[in-house]
Amino acid sequence: MTSVALAAEIRNERGKTGVNKVRARGLCPAVVYGPGADAVNVSIDPKSFLKLMSVAGENALIDLSLGGDGMKKVIVREIQYDPLKPMPIHVDFYVVSLDRAIEVRVPLELVGTPVPVAQKAGTLTQALHELHVECLPTAIPASIKVDVSQLTLGGSLHVSDLPVPAGVTVLDSPEQTVAAVAGLQAETEVAPAAEAAEPEVIRERKPAEEKEK
Repeated sequence: MTSVALAAEIRNERGKTGVNKVRARGLCPAVVYGPGADAVNVSIDPKSFLKLMSVAGENALIDLSLGGDGMKKVIVREIQYDPLKPMPIHVDFYVVSLDRAIEVRVPLELVGTPVPVAQKAGTLTQALHELHVECLPTAIPASIKVDVSQLTLGGSLHVSDLPVPAGVTVLDSPEQTVAAVAGLQAETEVAPAAEAAEPEVIRERKPAEEKEK
């Protein structure tokens, strides 16, 4: 995997008031941490970060420039997004060593269309969307493609069937289902009720306020 570059600056602002000041400047607060090192608070340009993620993926190996404090090899551990728009409001960067294996989750991408689905005789369900793996930082796949075109009605694919790249160890159970094709259930006519029941109203809960890491 080729590294991509991202600039960051050390920030002294702490707590909720501090991060609000960072965001008021159009920047995204972030933290850099790893084994044997103290956490470092930084800020990044959210638009540059989103552009990098769209091109390289969330498992990209990043050369994070800290200005006069040098550069660190990192991967993204967590991204918190604004609940009202697709913009990051906090990012966790994890410092890695190129010769030490790490655990990551890799997206699974289904490709192809099973014949029963194409013939509208069945539906395709994806039960597993990420694969938990262990590998060197340079061997992290951006995603793993899963060909489901050969699935028949009632058929399924499991973790043990996946084409895993060399140097990658799968940590999920081999028997875990990844995708399956099920037959369509016949529609059943229901006699109209004399009087429709009042639907239950479920109110959406407001997300908890973000806490500074």
